Amino acid sequence: MTIWEISEKADFIADRHHRQQEQWRIYCNSLVQGITLSKARLHHAVNCAPDKDLSFVLFEHFVLSVSLVGGFNSHTIEYTVETRDGQDKKCIARAELNADGTVDNGVKCRDREQVLEHYLEKIAPVYDALYAALESDSPVTFNPLAQSANTAKVA
Repeated sequence: MTIWEISEKADFIADRHHRQQEQWRIYCNSLVQGITLSKARLHHAVNCAPDKDLSFVLFEHFVLSVSLVGGFNSHTIEYTVETRDGQDKKCIARAELNADGTVDNGVKCRDREQVLEHYLEKIAPVYDALYAALESDSPVTFNPLAQSANTAKVA
């Protein structure tokens, strides 16, 4: 292989990587805007944690994180919940970020309402678990959520 063939492949790789990272940034921006501009009381606060991709503090106790996982050219978005002290982290859902700027084959990254609705569908089990625990006056556990996320297929 000549230097020019390698150069051509390197340009292709760099372009694709840049486009994927740009789609991720657009998705994150749409999600933050969707949450912060929503009139609904979600009890989310944007978390300023530089070591995380995107995270929100829920009820001043839990951290909901949204990360692009899997390394170079990853397309997998992972949604996790953990206590604010970093203990008991559980993956609750996954999604697929496509090169065409959609998530799970249909949610447009630039449409903050679609992105917010999709995100809320992914994290709804967290609210369900918290609600059930408080309603029955029992301890909060996310173990069943993590088990269902591990067995669920990425759409």
